[in-house]
Amino acid sequence: MTLDQIEDKSVISKEKFGETSKLDLSHSGERMRPSMRAGLTLGVMSLVAGLSGCMIVDAPIKGVLGTEVIWGDIATGETTDPATMKEGKACAESILGLLARGDASVRAAKQNGNITEVTSVDHSARNLLNIVGEWCTIVRGH
Repeated sequence: MTLDQIEDKSVISKEKFGETSKLDLSHSGERMRPSMRAGLTLGVMSLVAGLSGCMIVDAPIKGVLGTEVIWGDIATGETTDPATMKEGKACAESILGLLARGDASVRAAKQNGNITEVTSVDHSARNLLNIVGEWCTIVRGH
């Protein structure tokens, strides 16, 4: 081995059974391509979000693997004939906790059910492995 090879940190030489094998490390300091870096970053972010234990849709009771619950929020106490009762539902959804869209307001649920007088407002939440979440408002009235 020459003095140049010892000083050059890009070549590692090793003798094994009388043969010399060389390992070139000169490319190990290169930067990753932008597409590889973006893919790796997205993968790490998805893994962290999925394993963080944070639910992307809030509910009064939560499951680790998934959630699907309905609970009451507001009721006027009025009793009406079930035959004349109307129901409207409005939902919003979330994907990976990164993208969310929809209108889950009482106003949208009233409009969807053609309701003018509200007697109760309930909510429902669904979540599957923090990948897809859905929050709905369910309005009943006449």
